[in-house]
Amino acid sequence: MRLPKEIFEKNMNEIINSSKYEHLSEKENLFHKLLEKLGELLEKVFGKGNSPSSISTNTTQNTFIIVVILLIGVLLFYLTRQNRSIDTRKKVIYGETIDEETTYESLQKKAIQYEKEKNYKDAIRLYFISILVRMNEKSLCFLDDSKTNEEILKVLRDKEFSGGHLFKGIGDYFQYIWYGNKGVEEEGFIWYKNEMNHLFMEVKNYHEKA
Repeated sequence: MRLPKEIFEKNMNEIINSSKYEHLSEKENLFHKLLEKLGELLEKVFGKGNSPSSISTNTTQNTFIIVVILLIGVLLFYLTRQNRSIDTRKKVIYGETIDEETTYESLQKKAIQYEKEKNYKDAIRLYFISILVRMNEKSLCFLDDSKTNEEILKVLRDKEFSGGHLFKGIGDYFQYIWYGNKGVEEEGFIWYKNEMNHLFMEVKNYHEKA
């Protein structure tokens, strides 16, 4: 019994285009090529030109199809894991996307640009995110987009970090102007930046105890 190529492709398309695999839509070309190759393979194995002796029983055909479907399942699983791995390396902290390329220095440059434009609110936001990234680099606290300032402060205290009071001050001020949607005067920004510089030095000089 020959398995029609059209039915096979239809079934595979239904699997690939299901809502479960919508996030893999960018892999459409890869799947299309895979289907073409599998279709060609099926034609060779089950084509009309083959003699009855070259084709075993229906059980053998069904086994072959099951193996093919399993191979596609493995491919889908691999691509899904790969995409999730990429996503887990990205975090959004206070509206800023943080990935493997993000550093304390790159965030500082953006903050300085906002400062030059007198956009003090976004400058404060970037300076605050930059110190979080710097603390993560120094293993003071793990960069987690779900962590509150109080939770971070508790970690700093547990590590006996001497700049905890500085972090609390700038953290409270940031939340006041960010969540309270408050404007920032130059005087307030100068105070904030001075405190941030002091905190940076504390982080820079921190060495985790063995």
